[in-house]
Amino acid sequence: MVVSTLSLNGWGDIAQFVIAITAVAALFGAFAQLRLNRASGRRGRVYEYADRFNDPDLLRASARYREYWKANTFADFSSLDLADQLEYLMLPNLIEEVATLYNRNVLDRNLAAQLLGVYVEVLWEASSPLVGEVRLEEDRATIYSEWEAMQNDTPSRRAKANDETERRRTRGKL
Repeated sequence: MVVSTLSLNGWGDIAQFVIAITAVAALFGAFAQLRLNRASGRRGRVYEYADRFNDPDLLRASARYREYWKANTFADFSSLDLADQLEYLMLPNLIEEVATLYNRNVLDRNLAAQLLGVYVEVLWEASSPLVGEVRLEEDRATIYSEWEAMQNDTPSRRAKANDETERRRTRGKL
């Protein structure tokens, strides 16, 4: 028998080989776990922002913001006192924060496009008087560029997700 012919050194070699295989398997397992944790964190951040955007106070602020920019110009905005200006800037600055994370792939981009894309796109359209005038200033030519990049990307991601949902529905998986 082979077992009876192995020396202590032979058994040691077999044990080292088994330990090496186990270590490699553990390394792959740890790598997979890190990827899953990262993906879960990226999705979790999207849900946190979605909750924030669906807060009744922020929804009211969003409606006020859109109504303000329908009826007013940047000159009107500039004549407001600082507290009112900051109140109107809260929403675009929050979206710029989300867009920065989105563009750096810190958020799950597909989920963010589905849950936050409409806000981003609608408010971008409403913000054209603000963004256009603020960008005319020399040191602010790239302000809200993260937001602009996100709003350019989200429609195609949402359409792709809707197509995938429809395919699943027709195959009976939903």
